Amino acid sequence: MLYDVVVTRPFDKVFTYSSTNEQLEIGQVVLVPFGKKIEAGIIWKKNVKNPGYEIKEVTKICNDLIFQNSSIDFINWIASYTLAPLGAVLKLFLINNDIVEFDKEKLDSFNNTKPSLVTLSEEQANSFKEITQSFNKSNKPVLLEGVTGSGKTEVYFEIIDKFLKEKKQILIMVPEISLTPQLETRVKKRFGMEVCLWHSKITKKNRQKIWHKCFAGDPVIVIGARSSLFLPFTNLGLIVVDEEHDSSYKQEDNIRYQARDLAVVRAKIEKNFILLASATPSLETINNVKIKKYDQVYLSKQFSGTPLPEISIIDLNKNKLDKDKWISQSIIDSISQCLENNEQTLIFLNRRGYSPLTLCNSCGFRYECDQCSSWMVMHQHKKVFLCHQCGTIKKLNLNCPQCNEKDSIKFVGPGVERVAEELKEFFPGKNISIMSSDNVNTPNKIKKFITDINNKDIDIIVATQIMAKGYDFPNLSLVGIVDADAGLFGGDPRAIEKTFNLLQQVGGRAGRGKKIGKVFLQTYFPDQEIIKSIQLREREAFIERALEERKNFNIPPFGFMTSIILSSHTKALVLKHASRLAQQDQNSKNIKILGPVEAPIFLLRGQYRYRILLKSNSRKNLNKFTKKIVEKTKLPSSVKLIIDVDPYSFM
Repeated sequence: MLYDVVVTRPFDKVFTYSSTNEQLEIGQVVLVPFGKKIEAGIIWKKNVKNPGYEIKEVTKICNDLIFQNSSIDFINWIASYTLAPLGAVLKLFLINNDIVEFDKEKLDSFNNTKPSLVTLSEEQANSFKEITQSFNKSNKPVLLEGVTGSGKTEVYFEIIDKFLKEKKQILIMVPEISLTPQLETRVKKRFGMEVCLWHSKITKKNRQKIWHKCFAGDPVIVIGARSSLFLPFTNLGLIVVDEEHDSSYKQEDNIRYQARDLAVVRAKIEKNFILLASATPSLETINNVKIKKYDQVYLSKQFSGTPLPEISIIDLNKNKLDKDKWISQSIIDSISQCLENNEQTLIFLNRRGYSPLTLCNSCGFRYECDQCSSWMVMHQHKKVFLCHQCGTIKKLNLNCPQCNEKDSIKFVGPGVERVAEELKEFFPGKNISIMSSDNVNTPNKIKKFITDINNKDIDIIVATQIMAKGYDFPNLSLVGIVDADAGLFGGDPRAIEKTFNLLQQVGGRAGRGKKIGKVFLQTYFPDQEIIKSIQLREREAFIERALEERKNFNIPPFGFMTSIILSSHTKALVLKHASRLAQQDQNSKNIKILGPVEAPIFLLRGQYRYRILLKSNSRKNLNKFTKKIVEKTKLPSSVKLIIDVDPYSFM
């Protein structure tokens, strides 16, 4: 019997194998010889004709592992939409051979405890009722929107409880693993059951156990990053996408996909239910509500009953900062008041390290990465210069390597380390801790940091955007945003939306307990519409303006875009092929071709990069066109091509 098999390799075609077993079904997981290795794959077609080349035999049949038709449809959809090879998409689901080669007798039964009883507020109870009614009426996605601190999590916990009683599997997606420890604790307490955590840092053993529990249909709650979407659930009832607006749901390596959007597609294909939760929903999601593709439920009040924090703008044109100082006197005075009241403060700056730019004050030399067109960032704690693009490290040296002037290297601008250093000058006896991906970068470190905050072992937190992810710290009453303008300028069409969401989310960390919080925004541009909108809490007006602007420029959610990024070690070679590709089918109707242009980060990890942007009113036509011009352009092995459907980053 001959079978077509899709293997977990970056190929868009099937390979034919033989097997003496005539009972193999489509979707059956198998191990097959491929070159000199054994690869995992699934049966794609059975009883096929001899292709005319030497047929190898299936090495192993994983009898208990058969992908459902809906899973195969989902794999097909992803490959078709992202223009990624079918085998590469399958690898998202099968990961590696170790996943399938696992003794099911070894499956971590959970020790359940007594669940905790929760009383919802009237508004929360009404929201639960509305969501339930929406699910009963249709399987439309539901957006659960609510102001920061409104208790969205408890509402979706009630929804989860409903599905657990039906013995269904639950997936809670979070944008980053930094959110999992606090959410894990809350889930365990609420439901009295163990939680499966799925992210890049879990052990091989746990990875296998969770994968097989999902395939076995066991009632589980999985909390996971974007890759959790590809777990082989066979009894999935509900997907919750928490912080659905977060750009971390966009995968920027290998296959480029938006996990939130794929979650919506999976729910539709498998006829499951999906809930999107956010205090600052993405414009795409809001537009889907407006055109009735999604339903919406809204929470307007903080669960604590405390009014939302007061937002004050500090105009740095009038409130001048001292030389080499970055925090205004107003914020310093407010921190002092918080400390007297035994309350905690968050100082926010979305910039890692000590200083983003270093230069010689004698000859003007700047430390630049040898592998990337980006400046090296000084990290005081590690005593190094670090490239945030490729990770290249250079030893800290204050003598100029160009003119040899001693102690001539000066630091320009602040990172979180420099801000923390300044705060220690003002508050020498207080515990000031930094929260960034440089030092709080594993589940255990994240858990300890959260515990320290909850135990009031930290007085002042200095943090990057990692802190804007939905944390709940009742004793945190003051948020000071050092550089509210960061991220507003540049070529990213989503920059204003991202900045608005980030500032609103960060500000929402204050005043979640019984005391009214305060938020200070330091800015040199107090008249910017986005700054005014945040201060006045005019989110609706901001959304209308932002959507109108996108409509005028025919960009998502009103138009469709695809980026093609070509890269090579040789600048002339990559430009030649990028130009040739962009000139293919220039006369195609309703397709706009922009570029090629040098990418903003032109040199990345030793590769020169050019970008081409394609725009159209039809995703189907745009994908067809993209596939056509890529297939017609023959590239040498030294030129790499990446297709990014629905691009988020333009770097």
